[in-house]
Amino acid sequence: MSPDGSSEGSSGIDTRVKVQNLKKVFNPKSVAIVGASSEPGKVGYQVLNNVIKNGFKGKVYPINKKATEILGVPCFPTVSDCPTDVDFAVIAVPAPMVEGVLKECAQKNVKGVVIITSGFSEIGKKKEEQVLKDLADKHDMALLGPNTFGFVYTPSNLNASFGPQNVTPGKIAFISQSGALGISLMGWTMMEKIGLASVVSLGNKADIGEKELIEYFNDDPNVSVILIYMEGIKDGRQFMTTKIKKPVVMLKSGTSSRGAQAAASHTGSLSGSDKIYTAVFNQLGMMRARTFTQAFATACCLSMPEPKGEETIIITNGGGIGVSATDECENSGVKLLDDHVWLEERFRPTMPEFGSTKNPIDVTGGGGRAGYQKAVRVALTEERIHSVVVLYCETAVLDPVEVAKAVIDEYNAVKRNKPLVVTMVGGERSRQAIQILNENQIPAMTEVREAISGLKALYTWKEISSRPKEKTKTPEIPVKALEVIERVRKEGRTFLLEHESREALEACGVPMPKWGFATTADEAVKIAEKTQMYPVAMKIASVDIIHKSDVGGVILNIKNADEMRAKFNQMMETVKKNAPKAKLLGVNLCQMVDGLQCIVGMNKDPQFGPAVMFGLGGIFVEVLKDVSFRIVPFSENEAQRLVGEIKAKKLLDGYRGQGAHKESIIKTLMAIQKIAEHVKEVDINPLITNKDGSFAVDARIII
Repeated sequence: MSPDGSSEGSSGIDTRVKVQNLKKVFNPKSVAIVGASSEPGKVGYQVLNNVIKNGFKGKVYPINKKATEILGVPCFPTVSDCPTDVDFAVIAVPAPMVEGVLKECAQKNVKGVVIITSGFSEIGKKKEEQVLKDLADKHDMALLGPNTFGFVYTPSNLNASFGPQNVTPGKIAFISQSGALGISLMGWTMMEKIGLASVVSLGNKADIGEKELIEYFNDDPNVSVILIYMEGIKDGRQFMTTKIKKPVVMLKSGTSSRGAQAAASHTGSLSGSDKIYTAVFNQLGMMRARTFTQAFATACCLSMPEPKGEETIIITNGGGIGVSATDECENSGVKLLDDHVWLEERFRPTMPEFGSTKNPIDVTGGGGRAGYQKAVRVALTEERIHSVVVLYCETAVLDPVEVAKAVIDEYNAVKRNKPLVVTMVGGERSRQAIQILNENQIPAMTEVREAISGLKALYTWKEISSRPKEKTKTPEIPVKALEVIERVRKEGRTFLLEHESREALEACGVPMPKWGFATTADEAVKIAEKTQMYPVAMKIASVDIIHKSDVGGVILNIKNADEMRAKFNQMMETVKKNAPKAKLLGVNLCQMVDGLQCIVGMNKDPQFGPAVMFGLGGIFVEVLKDVSFRIVPFSENEAQRLVGEIKAKKLLDGYRGQGAHKESIIKTLMAIQKIAEHVKEVDINPLITNKDGSFAVDARIII
């Protein structure tokens, strides 16, 4: 669905048809390899060899005009010459030939195509790539690539790539924008015995991208978790309509300014602000990882059963690693079961008398395989325990492979009824044990942090998946606000003065302190007296002055009428002296407000459109940069999550006398969306909040 509620993408094509046709890609009955070769060094040979050697059961048609058979399989001159229908085609021919081959595929009614060939938008040939996209759209073909290494789908024994063979089967769908990294991580997962349902190389994303693959795998019973390596997004507004039904783990590169530039030149996509990408992932309900090991550890953990409660048990043979895990649980928000009497009763029989039944449960180095097996059995069978972490430090007296086998036996015995993650620290024997655990779909890793963050992801996904399904629509701008903006635009200005910004924002529903605009001292006094505004802040109004305080254009804490007249006249004289060429329009009056300073803003992201920001304001925003974003439109529930994301959220909850009026903050975030499509930038800094409400003390709008 597009932002206006339709199901069409930016090209006007119904993306649901493309998603449906991905079935022909991942579960084809027949495959054509165009550009198949008998030379082992060529991509066409490697792809054909992988299709055959991986055990694909459907029909395989090598396409080569100069050969009659390759690898024992009969060849055909063109796709049109294939004796049966062709569900899916791999195109691995030189770039100038790709368009012609794609037309042949269209005539043959092929509905799924992977273009291995490079030499398109990644080297600046965008028009040539658009021709391929247009052909695919015209004939409802799902097109992967170009510039891709292909894909693997283990449930259908299909390896249509020039990557490695023998990918370990599992429940994770791994989607990579980088071909080289994708192939490398395929090899790494095979070494670690991490199971994958699919590996997909996106290439240039001329047609099929992350959105279409997520929505396809949403309904694939062979996939439990989707893991994506991303460098950038071409159509951010379309990506924001992605429907999430299963856990999605995002590994996004280009987080630094230089990294973002490298990503753009590498893929032809713009990376945008990293904070905006974090906002997008949070808003869509995706989970972000910072390293590839963390990403795969998280994905493996998300393949586990959903926890039925929050109580977690740690089982270990060493105090140090147990303390480390305890620290990680506290930092991550994973709750440890803390009932010493109950733990003593349940776990004392599992360990030597010098073992510890405090959580972590320390079966000690003397507990052996039997100690682990008994402790794991208790943890898995007790309903009061909802999640289990098993830790092992390698010792000479206990083979880690035996520990792994004990965990596997107990977990299978209870039919995998709750989450269980394992960390093993040691040498080659521990690595072997980790591989055995992973091969049996039990997440195992070498780092405590990765195990606990993966377990935390299960709780995060439980919260995400329980959120109500909300349809959001950008609210309409009030007539009065639009009139203010249009009036300024007709004057040829690119920004609103403060009183104009206040007028527009107040019309949208942004809460304001008492305020006014005056052109004379008497008018200023009249406004202040009538509204009971004292104490008052007074600021010069001029289209020629940007930094008001630099020219004496700001006076604070005016307490009465006499002071107002004196300060008005004083300001006018001072500003005329310091900025003699500036046209002075009057002064902005604003009631002084005490409270916690926040900032609310909006700017236009090149990929995703209007993005609303919230964080601590004043000097905090410059020093700490503790802000978060959401993409317009968003709901009140999403606005609440935005407010709860900043690191200093304790201050909003009333820490050490500070406090916030969250309802009016939410109101401000919702109100600012009304103006988002009509202006370039909004800056409310500070938005002062206290127990009585929140107030936009200063406001600026750029159109």
